[in-house]
Amino acid sequence: MENFRNLIKKLKDLNISIGEYAIFGSGPMAAKNLRDSHDLDIIVSNKIWKEYRKKPEWKLTKFTINGKVREILENNRIELSNGWGSGEWDINKLIKESEIIDGLPFVRLKEVLKWKKISNRDKDKKDIEILEKYDN
Repeated sequence: MENFRNLIKKLKDLNISIGEYAIFGSGPMAAKNLRDSHDLDIIVSNKIWKEYRKKPEWKLTKFTINGKVREILENNRIELSNGWGSGEWDINKLIKESEIIDGLPFVRLKEVLKWKKISNRDKDKKDIEILEKYDN
């Protein structure tokens, strides 16, 4: 879990206000000690997205999911996004309903499981198995 702890420290150093972001992807699993995480996927409000998009140290990357172009901002294995998937997720709702663990907001595991099942990539299959056994 050393990777995860280092990433959390970097995230805390950004000083983004609670209510403006939530940790998604494998981060919520790492927060519950279910597995380590080698990057942090952060969903952010449009306010934070616009702020960080102007920062030169954040690299903009575009990719396509289910025919929809998505963008992320990446810096030192922290990835910010103002959307999730191909747009079927209500980011503001996920942020609002996030679970606070050690002072940080994490998307609830039931939502992580939904995402993993939708994606169903090879790397998600073991996570699905772990999440289905976990009683949250």
